[in-house]
Amino acid sequence: MQKQLRDKVAAVRRAIAALLVCAGTVAQAGGLVVSGGSPRTIGRAGAGVIGDDGAGALVYNPAAMARRDGSRGQLGMTFIDDELSWDSDDVRAPTARSQSPSSVAPYGAAIASVDGWVIAAGAMTTSVSERAMRPPGELPPGKLDGKFDFRYAGIASAVRRDTVTVGVARRLGDQLAAGLAVGASRFTLGEVRRMWAGFDGRDRIGDDNFDLEMAMNGVDAFVPNVVGGILFAPEGSRLEIGASLAWSGRANIEADVEGVGTRPKGPSLILESPYATLEVRQPVTARLGVRYLGERLVVELDGEYSSVSPAAASATWRVHGARVRDPTSAQAELIAMPSRVSMRTHGAVRAGLDFELIPGFLWATAGYAYALGSVSGSRQSPTFADLGGHTFAVGLEGSAGGFTFTFGWARTWSSNHRDRSVLELDNPYAAGSAIVPTGTYDGSADQIGIMLDFELAAPK
Repeated sequence: MQKQLRDKVAAVRRAIAALLVCAGTVAQAGGLVVSGGSPRTIGRAGAGVIGDDGAGALVYNPAAMARRDGSRGQLGMTFIDDELSWDSDDVRAPTARSQSPSSVAPYGAAIASVDGWVIAAGAMTTSVSERAMRPPGELPPGKLDGKFDFRYAGIASAVRRDTVTVGVARRLGDQLAAGLAVGASRFTLGEVRRMWAGFDGRDRIGDDNFDLEMAMNGVDAFVPNVVGGILFAPEGSRLEIGASLAWSGRANIEADVEGVGTRPKGPSLILESPYATLEVRQPVTARLGVRYLGERLVVELDGEYSSVSPAAASATWRVHGARVRDPTSAQAELIAMPSRVSMRTHGAVRAGLDFELIPGFLWATAGYAYALGSVSGSRQSPTFADLGGHTFAVGLEGSAGGFTFTFGWARTWSSNHRDRSVLELDNPYAAGSAIVPTGTYDGSADQIGIMLDFELAAPK
């Protein structure tokens, strides 16, 4: 029996590893929505509603592409190190930290101007998140001793959204431009977490001898998205004003299921061609930017507001082909498992600055942003937490011979969050449950972006 248990635990570990591989090696603190335009905006703390006229314009504001003529290409990469920790209120429990590796996100676009139209196509990673706490399966049942207080809130998660998009922009007179981009995304999501499957009155609630551990890993291969925007540059003024509105369809994930119980003392999980489905709602995001163009100084101020339905505060895996069995032979169909995916209406303000160091060749960039976390305090989890926080950024941008090279670094500091959770242990028997243990979240994220912009044909 112990050998069978070890084999099942190993299967769950393989599921966790497969989940993380499928999700790619990309991470950033930001719940399910990780934005930043392109690597070009990193050294400006994400400010780019007007200034990002390349790959980032396809997701930020397509009208910004009208700022430049000619044909060009862009290739870029973002390297990200995302740190998250959870400290239980139980002083005996050690601090739990995400063990996810540093990550990479690619971007690329081709842009051309034809008869007054600017046309672009891009492929990029537009939404990413990865978290992996220490697996409680490393220890046998009954031996966790408070070391894994986080396990009912979430163990591992991974989200990746890869997008292919095309866009057009056109000047409407001397002062106004409009743009539109449409695309489709491959949305991958995986989650590993535990439920408590004991009986109140017979068992101590939270006793890890009665845990169930499950891993879901799935994809929606086609999620549509649309971004529309305008750019207004009053004649004779040094100011530019831009605005955009972005919409994305819901992601309907269909996932494989792996799972393990804690027999002989605890429950077992019986799987018969199992699968699970999850609906992930996405926000509608409005952005507004103002940009000042000086002789050697450029300043941009942006605001963004992402609105989601109140229903996005929670999500549930609909499970098929799974049954829970207690050693006393009590059985229950496992038809639902609450996910830790959560989102609320949120927003951010950003400021970016460009200063010319060497005329015609080299610019220094800097930026600051403050973002409200996209997950409410009572629904934070070790897997899908978004704490928000302050971002500071610096960078360099140089141009020569038709090539522009951009380098940017940004660091986000999140304030400690401690709120009483509304998340539960989610007993499949409905025979006793409790709120997950309370703790304090902390985190930070570092991003490094590099991008090469190269002319394919000079403006006519």
